[in-house]
Amino acid sequence: MVIVNEITMNIVKNAEDGESIHSLASKMEFAYSAVYRWIFELERYGVISLIRKGNRNVIKINKNLIYKKFKELDDAVSVIEKDGNFWELVKTLKLRIRFVKGTAATIWTKGSFITGDFYDRIYFLEVDKKDANTLKDALKEEGIAFTEGEVNNQRPLVWIIQKEGFDVDKKDGLPIMPLRELVEWGKELHLENILEQLDRLYNLKLNAKYSEVSTNI
Repeated sequence: MVIVNEITMNIVKNAEDGESIHSLASKMEFAYSAVYRWIFELERYGVISLIRKGNRNVIKINKNLIYKKFKELDDAVSVIEKDGNFWELVKTLKLRIRFVKGTAATIWTKGSFITGDFYDRIYFLEVDKKDANTLKDALKEEGIAFTEGEVNNQRPLVWIIQKEGFDVDKKDGLPIMPLRELVEWGKELHLENILEQLDRLYNLKLNAKYSEVSTNI
């Protein structure tokens, strides 16, 4: 029997010590019979214990190894879902915003160069100062974390940069800093690896050369 499924994931995510199966089923909006069946299956694996209290059975959470693996999986799925929601949200927002820095580099290079920040799901987003609060409210509504200067462990994490008077291009439906600005940024920071990728894609005649030296030992 497959122990990991939509119902068991929801049970582990939503169950609280001391509540009944009936209250849990109502909270999850699943049929009582289905929740009842999988509660007993989770009990077999030691994730949950059922304790007799008066005339009913109540739930006790056992935070064993299997429970922790369920939570880890739920956290990973949550990050992926929020990440997808973020990219869809950006396409629909009627705000003056644009991706910059490493996020813009990854988008302009079509993923042929992925920065460490992007890989870690940290996205740099400039916003016009007058639109900053509206952007923050939209992110909060979707449960997407943001910062204006300090990195934290929440992912995805939108790094908001407030600014006035900037140009915006579109790339694959996403608001982004113009290519010329990205090139200037890359030159200032001597990011020849990014510049070389841009040169290959857009024939910018930058003469940027980047090579990784590997030695066979």
